[in-house]
Amino acid sequence: MHALPPDHRPYTDKYFLRSRRILENEGINPSVTIQVFFRDGPGVVAGIDETVALFRAFSPLAGNGGRIMALPEGAAFSPLEPVMHIEGPVLDVIELETLYLGILSARTTLANGLPAPTPDAVAARAAAVRAAMPDKHLMYFGARHWHWTDEEAFCRAAVGAGFDSCATDAGAGAAGLPAGVGTIPHALVLVLAAACGREHATREAARLFDRHIEPECPRIALVDTFNREIDDALDTARGLGGRLAAVRLDTAGELVGQGGKADDGRPYLTGRGVTVAGVLAVRRALDAAGFGQVGIVLSSGFSNPDKLAAFAAAEREHGRLFTALGIGGLFRSWCATADIVRVAGQAMAKTGRGFRDNPRLVRAL
Repeated sequence: MHALPPDHRPYTDKYFLRSRRILENEGINPSVTIQVFFRDGPGVVAGIDETVALFRAFSPLAGNGGRIMALPEGAAFSPLEPVMHIEGPVLDVIELETLYLGILSARTTLANGLPAPTPDAVAARAAAVRAAMPDKHLMYFGARHWHWTDEEAFCRAAVGAGFDSCATDAGAGAAGLPAGVGTIPHALVLVLAAACGREHATREAARLFDRHIEPECPRIALVDTFNREIDDALDTARGLGGRLAAVRLDTAGELVGQGGKADDGRPYLTGRGVTVAGVLAVRRALDAAGFGQVGIVLSSGFSNPDKLAAFAAAEREHGRLFTALGIGGLFRSWCATADIVRVAGQAMAKTGRGFRDNPRLVRAL
């Protein structure tokens, strides 16, 4: 028997809880396909059986015609190979992503011979980030990178070393904070894109967030889903007006952000993912359009000291570019990644992350 929490919600990233509330209030519940893979490898996968137990305990997925196709527990896999496809109504799956990714990440990391992280190691890494970014709001987003049983200890360590907030209610409570933080994930944008089209899905996600979520929660819109970072930042700023607090950039490592520059040999300044050139382009576009009050939040790879140094140097050169960082990687793990790749039977995914078949997957639920 796999140990499970009495309630999954305290260990769920807050933006998934808020997304469920929005979709439920709007009566939106299409069938989705979620694809799970690792960038690390080759190796053996672990945590499959525990993930299935999680769904049996906390989701009506099987009873609603959904299913999980997965590699068998302990099977070999290659980098980027899908290890799992989850299919079913979005309201049956959206709140469990944090926990199953954490389970798969932790169990697979250990199964492949890497050591378990410790709170002391988390604290040391968090302190280094705080020293590099003394004036930024630092959010700990590591729940999806490790098993839920360590979430409280890791959040206490991160906040004790200088972080300002955590993404889960359990972690925030353990660290002496009132609640978890988080606004819009890619999943919400993709579900809405199937209904209203990609062109305005980012703005629509922010508009519905503004309609249904308590006003004291800052309106921060994720704008990189379709690799239209500038266009969607401006569209959302125009749609929300003065209520938009910030946009978040989480550009995938496979892509050059809109307005960015191809790799010219200067790591973190140019190339793929969240780079100085891409952030600077969004900042300048917002300023030029009269949205200088809209901040920028960055995530993806910001525990890396070289990346932090590059962005600190960029601010010394160009002025203030961003206000906050969301950071999950305060320890080494083989991190599982999940993406919606189909909505209501149609292809719908983050740019560069489409559905990949894997005939090796077998029915697990």
